[in-house]
Amino acid sequence: MLRSVVLALVALTLAGGLAVGSARALAAVTPAGQHSAAARRRPRGRRAEHSLRSALRVARRDLAAPSGTVLVVRGVLKPARPGARVRLIARAGRAWRTVGYARTRRSGHFGIRYRLHGTGESAIRVAFAGSRFARPASALAGSIMVLTPAVASWYDDAGSTACGFHARYGIASRTLPCGTHVTLSYGGRTVVATVDDRGPYIYGRTFDLNQNTAGYLGMWGVARVYSCVSA
Repeated sequence: MLRSVVLALVALTLAGGLAVGSARALAAVTPAGQHSAAARRRPRGRRAEHSLRSALRVARRDLAAPSGTVLVVRGVLKPARPGARVRLIARAGRAWRTVGYARTRRSGHFGIRYRLHGTGESAIRVAFAGSRFARPASALAGSIMVLTPAVASWYDDAGSTACGFHARYGIASRTLPCGTHVTLSYGGRTVVATVDDRGPYIYGRTFDLNQNTAGYLGMWGVARVYSCVSA
């Protein structure tokens, strides 16, 4: 009887030693943290969608309109997702600032409304900041030129000019340097004219347009035009 008990104890001791040895051997073969790192790398459920690339498609346009005009910049975000927030950003010096935003429809299409204000010209982009399941994206949308009202007249510049040259679409200004480009809009038509003369010297008038510029715009006499000095 005593012998049977001793043999049973020896068997249990050997089995326990083998189990401990196997565990130690497995720990030596498998580096610490390997299983946890693999678990972290394994995509689970919707988190795998982090790898989705986003793309913005916007028709690039160079827009010119008077201050106060409401413009709409349209485009589509792919892959399509409803309710995604897209922003219209405009360049201000070296930085970009948000000037409008919209939410995408189920198809991914959007339209961002923006009321023009201020003066000058700036590049514009459409940007998507990304989400938990999609990467950020942006696309150049063109430029916006804000036009301001000015009173203009016209004249025939058949003679010499103060700047020493004749531009095809010429314009006279009292203050702008010779060669400056000025965008003019009147009656639904727009032209870029070049300062090549001085004038007008009548109070209340800002520009004198040569016959070509006035003819292109269809403006004769004295009228209010919209203008912007190009960069």
